Amino acid sequence: MTEVNDSRRSPLRLLLLIFFVFVLPLAVGIYAAPKVVARPQIGIIRLNYDIFSGTAFEIAEQLKYARNHTAVKGVVLILNSPGGSAAYSEELFLDVLSTRQQLPVVASIDLLAASGAYYLAAAANEIYAKPTSNVGSVGVIAFLPGEVFIEEELLTTGPYKAFGGTRDGVIRQIERAKFTFLESVRIGRGDRLKIVLEDLSRAEIYTGVQAWEYGLIDDLLSTDEAIQRAAAMAGLKNYDVVELYPLTFGTDAGYFFGAYQPEPIDVHQLWASPANWPAGLYYRYVVPVDR
Repeated sequence: MTEVNDSRRSPLRLLLLIFFVFVLPLAVGIYAAPKVVARPQIGIIRLNYDIFSGTAFEIAEQLKYARNHTAVKGVVLILNSPGGSAAYSEELFLDVLSTRQQLPVVASIDLLAASGAYYLAAAANEIYAKPTSNVGSVGVIAFLPGEVFIEEELLTTGPYKAFGGTRDGVIRQIERAKFTFLESVRIGRGDRLKIVLEDLSRAEIYTGVQAWEYGLIDDLLSTDEAIQRAAAMAGLKNYDVVELYPLTFGTDAGYFFGAYQPEPIDVHQLWASPANWPAGLYYRYVVPVDR
């Protein structure tokens, strides 16, 4: 009688054994895995203002976060900026290049990516814009030093210590900075660039459509499509899209994700003739206003 009861209970014991040893641990593992192993992420970095020490620091720290956190598999730079400091733009260009070596970086231009903003975008794997985005202004703006004069009470160890150099020397420096910018764009875009550097050095602003025709961008895509493109480059199908600013600086950092609103562009002045001036250095004359 005892043997019969044991034989009847053995299938139940086997099922319970399978449940507790195999099924239950598997179910717990499936439930807990997302909490233990972070889901792949596409990180969003926004540049909504001029490029200066503060914004350059914020962008650089977010890029560092992306490089140092394995959950971040790709980065999308959303750009709405007229540019700014040449030195800080160069720093961000190099920082984006460094990030690009570890994970894909895609630049998405909304309203404007001009001058230094396009400089850093050129380091991305791919650049996208909207048809009416404003892209380009590849060039440098600088003030010439004042006229050299002698001050009897001022003693310097060199004739240009108080002035920084000669005016013609500064002009040559600006030219060298311009060629550095152009070369960075050429390296970043490679054989995708369809405009000769001499024409690009005119520092014009192009629409997204023109920028696409000239090879300054890769295609005309929405920001969502640019994010999808970054995910595809990273080989992701299931992923989260995260803002890297609060992850980098904390939720109490006081960052405002508002859209950049630059000064209105004077379209007539922007596209005014003559439109075929050769590349070179030009002075801008501002008519004084009588008060």
